[in-house]
Amino acid sequence: MELLERSTKKSKRMAKSNEVSMGALCRALKKKDNFLLASHVNPEGDAIGSILALDSLLRRLGKKTLIACEDSFPERLCCLPSKRWNQVKDIAPGRKFDALVVADCPTLERVGSVQTLLGPKTEIFNIDHHVSNSRFGHYNYIQPSASAAGEVVYDIFKHFKMKLNREEATALYVTITTDTGSFKYSNTTVKSHQIASELIQTGIDIEKINDALYATSSLEKLQLYSLLLGKVKTSADGQVAWVGLTREDLKRTGATYEDTEGFIDFLKYIKEVQFAFFLSEMDGNHGGQIRVSFRSKGDNDVAQIAVHFGGGGHKKAAGCMISGTLEEATQKILDQIKLITKTKK
Repeated sequence: MELLERSTKKSKRMAKSNEVSMGALCRALKKKDNFLLASHVNPEGDAIGSILALDSLLRRLGKKTLIACEDSFPERLCCLPSKRWNQVKDIAPGRKFDALVVADCPTLERVGSVQTLLGPKTEIFNIDHHVSNSRFGHYNYIQPSASAAGEVVYDIFKHFKMKLNREEATALYVTITTDTGSFKYSNTTVKSHQIASELIQTGIDIEKINDALYATSSLEKLQLYSLLLGKVKTSADGQVAWVGLTREDLKRTGATYEDTEGFIDFLKYIKEVQFAFFLSEMDGNHGGQIRVSFRSKGDNDVAQIAVHFGGGGHKKAAGCMISGTLEEATQKILDQIKLITKTKK
């Protein structure tokens, strides 16, 4: 653990001076041989798709790779291959890695228990598109204009002049379609559509992908949504909407944390709402903490709220973890929103 702490402190000291160009990033990647790949806890489509694509790219370069995450592979992403996905708890202790490649993760702390696999000489490659990224790597390549981390990974393939195969293209298509809300969020760009067009031309099955992502639900998930819709709360002026998920809610419906993915959009769809947040009471290793997802409309910035609580994200979509109860976390967030809106006035 002492070695880990020294390594983490060193990366923090070096971070700001190690913003690198695409060329420098790729030259550094080629010099390493044994890679650990990871993203944030509770990974979603962009995180998983980016890591799977990077894993394939590095193996095509002749590198040894291992993907590790604190969490299991989510069922909702069944359109992606899970055979190379590993959980940290299943990895034998003592393995050494030349480098850690982290994608779609604003802070090193967000990789969770993956940090226990780092040694004092493990160099960190930080690839992301979050404007709130803390630049924690020895090599930081952050592109806030990209719609998804997968878009940044696509550019890495292009730099290496690698032709994407269907599996890689599927992974990258998932990154972009999920992080743009199926191309309807404000982060969608001309480049997003151009990349998607090229990925489709590889012959990927977009009907299968979209069915898996957007058109498949369990009865338990529908029952959970019904329960949560009845718990929605709004501020007096109607501009803030939120809902809290308890562990008991999951027991009652038989649903999982994974089933809550996307529910926050229902809150954002309410006409008057400018800020929306979804709170989840965690268990297991995260017991005593509340996971929070944020969304916003117009010129409102929820990334600064997430950063205030140690998280990160984008102006209109962000997340964090807050210690305490649902009620305590809710009040802290409402106070922060009040402060932000007061400052804007």
